[in-house]
Amino acid sequence: MKKYRLGQSREAQDLDHREAYSRERGGESKRRQRHAERLETAIEAHDAEALLRLPDAGPWMHLPEATLIQRHSQWVDLETEDRALMRATLGGKLKGVRLVCGDRVRYSAAPVELDDPSQPPPTRSEGGSPEAQVVAVMPRKSLLKRGGIDDREPWQLICANADELWICAAVVDPPLRPGLLERAQVLALDAGLAFRVLVTKRDRASKKDTLPELDPLREQGVAIHETSALKGEGLEPLAGLLQGKVVVLLGHSGVGKSTLVNALHPDITLRTGGLTKFGTGKQTTTAARWLPLAAGGTLVDTPGIRSLSVRGFNRTLLARVFSEFPPEVLEDPMAFDPEDDATLDRLNLDYPERLQSLQRLWQEMDDRNPNQNVWR
Repeated sequence: MKKYRLGQSREAQDLDHREAYSRERGGESKRRQRHAERLETAIEAHDAEALLRLPDAGPWMHLPEATLIQRHSQWVDLETEDRALMRATLGGKLKGVRLVCGDRVRYSAAPVELDDPSQPPPTRSEGGSPEAQVVAVMPRKSLLKRGGIDDREPWQLICANADELWICAAVVDPPLRPGLLERAQVLALDAGLAFRVLVTKRDRASKKDTLPELDPLREQGVAIHETSALKGEGLEPLAGLLQGKVVVLLGHSGVGKSTLVNALHPDITLRTGGLTKFGTGKQTTTAARWLPLAAGGTLVDTPGIRSLSVRGFNRTLLARVFSEFPPEVLEDPMAFDPEDDATLDRLNLDYPERLQSLQRLWQEMDDRNPNQNVWR
């Protein structure tokens, strides 16, 4: 059977044009016509913030609290206050709630039954049968997220209740990409997290290479740590910074996140990978890992990313990411031509390519996905 993309059919107008429903009967025809009219006139609203709201946890404050460390299709894995692991189901009111690694939850230790008796219980290797039921989610002190694929899926959640975001960038293999750092900085500012840059594989480049791509961040006072996990260089200060904190690691596949985690967390051994024949990293982490450290603190190791979308974020964040630009540029970056020498001379930019970066993020923050609304 031929498969079609979401929102598409054999004929482009089959799903979204009112005339396609003229032969249908009564109520069903009217309902579909109204839906088509909303698409056609672009008035179908999507409240992105409503998708992040949590039910009131007040009635459940007497129950014990735990940290959600991973969500599965029907179960969640919890870490209790004494760092014991537990598997639990979700209460009925939480089935549609978007939970994420790091969420603080309240759970009932009473016996629970599976909602779907035909669904087999998890095997021993998967963590055993559920021992409790999660009934409430505590308010989040922070929520790290990135832009979603379209208006129906506006956010992709990364981690809740973290304290810092560490973005990993390799000197080479794959090469250092300043655009990723700028996007990660937007995510950290939105979530209210401290932001650090971890330069990995520093031994692969000459000490004379000062990495000028990082100069704009240095001028802003962003903390930059140069490391070599294989040689054990620059790791000791990071171990101290982890004390009592929840730190999220982000980075492209192949930058050495898993190698860095193995160095900071010697009790575990994560599989590491090199590069593909196309020069991109091999993904070895497939889901966010909650890794408590024996010396204190927690690392959240995330899957390697290809890009970080800033779609839907507030443009006012760009004033802090691109602080070297005057207010008139930040108010409307698209009014300035990055190819015009006179414009660049007037702005007196040390790094003219940053204007193009500002324009890319400015446009993306207001983009709509074309699959969401055909008639615009």
